[in-house]
Amino acid sequence: MSHTEISFSKEVKEELLKNIPMARHCRIAEIAVIVSCAGKVVNDTLVVRSDNERITQKYFTLLKKTFNIIADAFEEKGFFVVSVEKKEDVLTILQAVNILGSDSSYIYHKGIIASHIIKSGCCKRAFLKNAFVFFGTINSPSKSSHLEFVCDNEEYAKQIVKELAYFEIEAKIGLRKNKFHVVYLKDARQIGDFLRLIEANVATMEFENSLILREIANKTNRIVNCEVANSAKQINAAYKQLDDINYLNECIGLSNLPETLRSVAEARLENPEVGLKELGELMKPPLGKSGVNHRLRKISEMAQQHREKNA
Repeated sequence: MSHTEISFSKEVKEELLKNIPMARHCRIAEIAVIVSCAGKVVNDTLVVRSDNERITQKYFTLLKKTFNIIADAFEEKGFFVVSVEKKEDVLTILQAVNILGSDSSYIYHKGIIASHIIKSGCCKRAFLKNAFVFFGTINSPSKSSHLEFVCDNEEYAKQIVKELAYFEIEAKIGLRKNKFHVVYLKDARQIGDFLRLIEANVATMEFENSLILREIANKTNRIVNCEVANSAKQINAAYKQLDDINYLNECIGLSNLPETLRSVAEARLENPEVGLKELGELMKPPLGKSGVNHRLRKISEMAQQHREKNA
């Protein structure tokens, strides 16, 4: 993955990590993803550990706003850690995110979120935002369109596909290295829809502006290629016309051609590089493009007849 690609993915994630949902149920959905993806219970302490400081900062804020829980936050061996030690606080969090067994034991299942936690559309959006933060990457807008979630859990990949489908975004799943389940989007329109869905507004504008520039560049290339092809076709046709005219001149002499054909033949010999329209405008009296084309075709047919006769 290129540095540019990593940078754009990072931009999207940093934008998402700045936002704290207003609704409590959406904050719980976000906490559920963070705990399931980066959390672990160690000696009755709930620990969330990440190499991304913004994730732990957001988690710390979510706990404070949602449950009024003040956690410990510190750095340890290059990781950023948020730790909740009070047993009642740990139980509050685990019960809220539905990863606590009936016997109050901790159930660890990476990423999978209980369906009732993300039942509403806004909570599904909160889930997808944080799923992208943990597992998502997106190509730089200047490159081909590609967005993916790389999951080591098939059920989690299926959950992402299901929640995307709720918003009419059709993703596919592929297997990478017989280990990772990759949820991906390649359609630029759907990638744009996804960025709008997760409210990455700055990234959405950058992505869509880049698409416009890419389309302009592609259109320009198509026009240039078409003009080059037309020019080549025009040049080849002119060479063929000159060849036919010179052949007839050698065989019968241009003075023996009908006046209507002789005038066009002489005009072509004098102006080998111009198109049919310009050639007609140079003649006296001027002749339309179709008239020039008709007479040159007659000359070509006459030259072919003489070639066959002299073969």
